[in-house]
Amino acid sequence: MRNFKTILVTLWLSAAILNGCAPDAPRDNPLDPGSPNHTTDGNLSGKVLILNSLSVGISGALVTIEGTNLAQVTAADGSFSFPNAPSGSISVVITKSSYLNDTLRIAMLVGGTLDTLVHLDALPQANNAVVITNKTDHWYPGPVYTASVSASVTDPDGPLDVDTVYVKIDSLTFGMNYNAALNVYQVTINADSLPNNDLQWLIGKQFEVVAIDRENGIGLSPGFYVTRIIESEPLPTSPFQDTTTNYPVFSWGRVIVSFEYTYQLQVVSLAGGTIWSKSEINPGTNPDTINYSYPSSLPGLPHGNYYWTVAVVDQFGNSACSHEAAFFVPSQ
Repeated sequence: MRNFKTILVTLWLSAAILNGCAPDAPRDNPLDPGSPNHTTDGNLSGKVLILNSLSVGISGALVTIEGTNLAQVTAADGSFSFPNAPSGSISVVITKSSYLNDTLRIAMLVGGTLDTLVHLDALPQANNAVVITNKTDHWYPGPVYTASVSASVTDPDGPLDVDTVYVKIDSLTFGMNYNAALNVYQVTINADSLPNNDLQWLIGKQFEVVAIDRENGIGLSPGFYVTRIIESEPLPTSPFQDTTTNYPVFSWGRVIVSFEYTYQLQVVSLAGGTIWSKSEINPGTNPDTINYSYPSSLPGLPHGNYYWTVAVVDQFGNSACSHEAAFFVPSQ
């Protein structure tokens, strides 16, 4: 028993000596509060890319960690890096003019490293928006007033990303359809769809084309306005009812207005639609009547029934068109 106690005492003294003289183990774990490398942050990096690409970066985007003073602008390739991002649940906000803002919710581990990709949606753009008014006289039901709105709508993410386009006028909205031949969005607004069934209601009202993409990004055109509603249309005088030649001379009364304008002629066959049209006819100086000959460089009008109209058109494209003047071309 005596020898056993001696062994215990010896072991206890040996342990005490070792604890008092041996150096501490290294403390380089960043999670150890006693370590000189201790941190509560993480390393966050990533790239901001265009919507439909895995490599094309967006430069100049502002990346901000909410609730901190940490912010930076993306490099030419869209990259960013926060070596001292706070740990825990953080919100990273990405903004850039002409793009839809995005927010990332990230769980950042203490001392962890996270690399992420962000795709920003480019907003659609509505440009070259105009409104043109038209008055067309008819024998029946009488004058018809319309306003035609058109705009060029593009999207950096591709044309298929454009979802909805409409024009907003005061509290009214009118959907616009894509015209592939002209590469524009268009809508024709009839006067009877406006308050009091009156096109004059549009005067002074701001028009705005609104384009919405599939990610609900919204692009707006600059505001634009009706420039003029023309009330005075030309009066056709000849040919009326019939003609003795298949190269008729069209005559109409001069329009007396205070703005610059030209005339536009259109000849329509009752059997086959529009046969011929001519725009930008100079009004000349004759105080009463304008005459314009069907061009001799074309084949003469075939035997049949026709009507023709003449419109006055201002420099903005607004117009007022005459009623139909019917005529008959006999066999030559």
